Amino acid sequence: MGSNKNQQKLSILSFNTLGTPFFAPYITKRYRKTAEIINNGDFDIVCLQEVFTYYHFFLFQKKLKQYPYAVYQKNPFGPRGGLAIFSKIPLIDPKFRSFSYPEKTFVPLYTKLAQQGILSAEIKELSLRIATTHFSSDTVHELTPANKLYNLIHSQSQQAAEFVNSTANFESLILAGDFNIAKHSQLYKEFVASTKVIDVFAQDETPTYRPDRVSYFYRSPTGRPDNIYIKSSRRNIKILRTDYIFTEGELLSNGKKSYLSDHIGLHCILEVNK
Repeated sequence: MGSNKNQQKLSILSFNTLGTPFFAPYITKRYRKTAEIINNGDFDIVCLQEVFTYYHFFLFQKKLKQYPYAVYQKNPFGPRGGLAIFSKIPLIDPKFRSFSYPEKTFVPLYTKLAQQGILSAEIKELSLRIATTHFSSDTVHELTPANKLYNLIHSQSQQAAEFVNSTANFESLILAGDFNIAKHSQLYKEFVASTKVIDVFAQDETPTYRPDRVSYFYRSPTGRPDNIYIKSSRRNIKILRTDYIFTEGELLSNGKKSYLSDHIGLHCILEVNK
């Protein structure tokens, strides 16, 4: 993290790791390669989604030697919501806000098992909160009221908006994750309008979910579902750079070349004025 007297730079990575253990091929080998690349990279804070087992969480924790600070919420089988934050700089006051389910709403079994929500912690040196989330997966990617998952994901979006607005009253906020809401969709527009967040990748139309990368059963959404948002009324946060990580296949320990996820990672460098 670069800094001067009045400014500090933060390098943030957000990545959906494709962690569903029942379907993801070569998952342990891909996680080892993912951790190797992260550990050798120039990131200050890493937000991971779909890390559903303790075996895989502790694999990341062991391999990410440059990241002594790790935040997650316990669940029976692994991190709650599949969410984890790793950091080179101190994190304090970890919190997990669970999503509730609207009445008479279809809730898939994987959503019930994962117990999705929002994981967050305060970046001690900046009094700024970093958060990550993963909304319920939409296997159709046509989020209209006719979709049986619409009410669930719409509710999660509304609860995330409430979290953003209530948190930003007291702290500056960075919220990263897989929202499973396509950019330019009505739910995306509603979320941005209700929170007044800045979409760090607003000027970029690159799709971040590519189902042909790793054999799976989801269709491709019509727009980018992964996002990094910022909201701050207490200090100025400037976007210095955006790019993408894990865009190419990597050679794994078994000699096979594979993409590391069906998502690509979002990376940004922010300048935070004290």
